[in-house]
Amino acid sequence: MKALNLIGIFLIAGALLVFTACEEDVLTVDNPAMDVEGVAAGIQSTVGTVVLGASPDANGNTFLSTRTLDRDTLYILNQFVRVPSGVTLTIESGTRILGRVGTLAGNPATGVPPGTLVIERGGKIQANGTATAPIVFTAEDSTPEPGDWGGVIVLGRSTVNLPGGVGLIEGIPQSTTGDNGYGGNVPGDDSGTLQYVRIEYAGNVLVDGDETNGLTLGGVGSGTTIDHIQVSFGADDGFEFFGGTVDASYLIASRNTDDDFDTDQGYSGNVQFGIVLRDPANFSSFPTGGFESNGDSDDATGNFTNGTFSNFTVIGPIGPGSTASVNPAYNAGVLIRDASEMNLFNSIIVGWPQDQLELETPGDFDSDGNDATDNSVSIEGVTLVYPTFGVYNATSTNVTNFTTVAAYSNAALEASSSGTGANSLTAFSGLKAAAWNLTAPDFVPAAEQPSDFSNNLLDTFFNKNVDFRGAFGAGSEAAEGTNWNIGSWADF
Repeated sequence: MKALNLIGIFLIAGALLVFTACEEDVLTVDNPAMDVEGVAAGIQSTVGTVVLGASPDANGNTFLSTRTLDRDTLYILNQFVRVPSGVTLTIESGTRILGRVGTLAGNPATGVPPGTLVIERGGKIQANGTATAPIVFTAEDSTPEPGDWGGVIVLGRSTVNLPGGVGLIEGIPQSTTGDNGYGGNVPGDDSGTLQYVRIEYAGNVLVDGDETNGLTLGGVGSGTTIDHIQVSFGADDGFEFFGGTVDASYLIASRNTDDDFDTDQGYSGNVQFGIVLRDPANFSSFPTGGFESNGDSDDATGNFTNGTFSNFTVIGPIGPGSTASVNPAYNAGVLIRDASEMNLFNSIIVGWPQDQLELETPGDFDSDGNDATDNSVSIEGVTLVYPTFGVYNATSTNVTNFTTVAAYSNAALEASSSGTGANSLTAFSGLKAAAWNLTAPDFVPAAEQPSDFSNNLLDTFFNKNVDFRGAFGAGSEAAEGTNWNIGSWADF
């Protein structure tokens, strides 16, 4: 700690008076106007620190009133910080929020919950970051690791495929206080806005099969705005959609441990422009992949999971020049199972050790024409590039007629040589070798592959002016009609 002169002492006293007068009784001030270096990796500033949830109830919950988190203050989430119905939490661009490490894993009855932000049904979050000043949620630990804190959970009143149309979100001990429920009958429900937001080192695993994710969306409605979100170094899934109808765009899942995009319980929204980047050293239990799309409860009567995704670049753990075997936990780039009717268009899936695309029931593939009304999986304008060089013996897909419907413009290409020459992952995907760079990736392709937006599942939400498959075109963003701004707000 640095020595403080008399002026500094008066400044601290003044800051304490301000916080005491203005903040709620659930907040405390740690080290105002002092150096907070070491609170979290990469943070060096002279800002006040506010603990959200300094005095939680017996179940670890703190309930906020309507308030604004400002960019000149560092905030720490202690245990479960909740935004209840009727309350709005506004977060200024450039604000940093740190999740406090807990001791819940494996012992939820007696442990201390990790810092977790929960937006309950009827509550709202207005997190409006910008390309040059994103909002960052990360771990408080000075040497952060995946799963240090619980992540961001948004619960809404949109439709979910569960008995009775509602459920209790996983990953949170079901206490007597707080609303852990999600679902309802309001497809257009509005839970607020998340724009230009990074979520790092989240996804606390209580017990196997009961985890939080980086961003958990339970029954979130289409009135909610979600775009330009990056989830990195998560201990479980990057993004998980438990039902709901929310649309989203410009999503990045990088170096997470389990699945990057997980859809369940009747999710029926639209998502355009997404990236999956996998680290061969970060994996969970089998199956781990870029997408895991699950069907619905056997007892439910609602719609099947049928979200529609377009313009994704799904990069697996095997890259150009890779020589080491990949852990068997890694499975398919996209796994669609349990009667899910997920749809995927204009995308590139490359570098996975088993199937690039796997349908649990291959016959669910829609091969009878451009019919958006049937109960099947539509896959169109998708390129699969599978490695067979060195120690790898991957396949493209278990769908035998994947490439036989000419109108669908699908491709399954075997990368039989390493490096970046002919018959390689880069040659067939059009991507540069730098797309696999874990710390400074370049997803702009060397060569574009054409898109096709003719299917009527691709409704007015989708930007149909882009003429490429994958997340990026080969030209400038202005020329390609996209709005990534990835170099300004994302961090690898």
